[in-house]
Amino acid sequence: MTEPWVEKYAPRKLSEVIGQPQAIKSILEWADEWKRGKPKRRALLLYGPAGTGKTVAARALAREMGWDLIELNASDKRTFEVIKQVAGTAATSGTLFAGVVGKRLIVLDEADNIHGTVDRGGYRAIGELLEQAQNPIVLIANDQYAIPADIRSACFAVNFRRLAEDSIVKALERISRAEGIEAEPLALKVIAEAARGDLRSAINDLQAVATGKRRLTIKDVIVYRRDREANIFEVLSRLLHATTCKEAREILWALDRPPDDAIDWISENVPRMLLEPSDLARVYEALSRADIFLGRTRKRQAYGMWGYASDLMTCGVAVAREGEMRHVRFQVPSSGLLYAKTRGARALRDGIAQKIARYCHISSKEARKYFIPYLSIIFARDKKTASRIAAQLELTEKEIDYLAGLTTRASRGS
Repeated sequence: MTEPWVEKYAPRKLSEVIGQPQAIKSILEWADEWKRGKPKRRALLLYGPAGTGKTVAARALAREMGWDLIELNASDKRTFEVIKQVAGTAATSGTLFAGVVGKRLIVLDEADNIHGTVDRGGYRAIGELLEQAQNPIVLIANDQYAIPADIRSACFAVNFRRLAEDSIVKALERISRAEGIEAEPLALKVIAEAARGDLRSAINDLQAVATGKRRLTIKDVIVYRRDREANIFEVLSRLLHATTCKEAREILWALDRPPDDAIDWISENVPRMLLEPSDLARVYEALSRADIFLGRTRKRQAYGMWGYASDLMTCGVAVAREGEMRHVRFQVPSSGLLYAKTRGARALRDGIAQKIARYCHISSKEARKYFIPYLSIIFARDKKTASRIAAQLELTEKEIDYLAGLTTRASRGS
């Protein structure tokens, strides 16, 4: 059986975890406190979106520090007794609570998804573990606020952010070379775009589309994505025929797409199927509320809100229909088409941001947010100053034209 590339090319050292320099620095500082025997907090809380490197960083930390690794996953119906049993087993070996040389790293993955929330037994066990343990503990979560406040306050929290597209592309290039695959840059860029900051998702897509090939082209990626789109067409056709919330919810779960991707397809196609204005009003109400939760998710990185958004865009939409439906031909979301049309402009913008970042020693994100808007005004109104800046940053003619035209396009509302 073919080894998953996410495992095959997983970082072996913390220095190999891409796109998270500040998080890795914080982890090493915490580990150094343990090494000196004076940790300010016994537990580390790694939180952030899926596929950003939290779990692989914890494993790399254990390997780098020479600590034994014990992993528990919250998807195993964890209760107070289960955690105590596993922790107790480690304790009998004399390393979990005894404080002797030869540490064990206890990793509790999906700590924001612990089962048994009625009696909160799992969290009670974690609380006791944090109070007593003489070995380092790592909690991993997508949504830190889904974890009780008393446990959060006992941990040193480290944020893992969504990965930049160029970081994902570099990782895909490295894997392609290792697998002997000649990959077109545009093909890897499209895969990275679709991943939306999730490196694990991007690597899985690369493996799915490139396995068995010696050359990967943009056509291969388009065909692969078209096959995936066929799945969502089936979801759309089934969604409004669902008779219960449970059925509607499971339809989306089977799709295996993030809610902020699925809502574009649903909002583009479902309203076109409805004949009754009252049905349309209720569906738009549900979708607008789902979009509010998705916005809060992105702003606060509170991924526990994805559940509310998913229920609104599935259950809310399914139960909203009372009248008849028309048969329509499903289409790709117009937002995706617009995204594709602006790819060239975004590539220019990102290239400029990278040059500014190198020159000013800041991140590309800061360059896009704080520098490019002001540079666009300068390039539109002060050609002499613009010429000096262009020379310092080594901008190309296309990049200069982009900056010069940005203010004009904005004033036109484009």
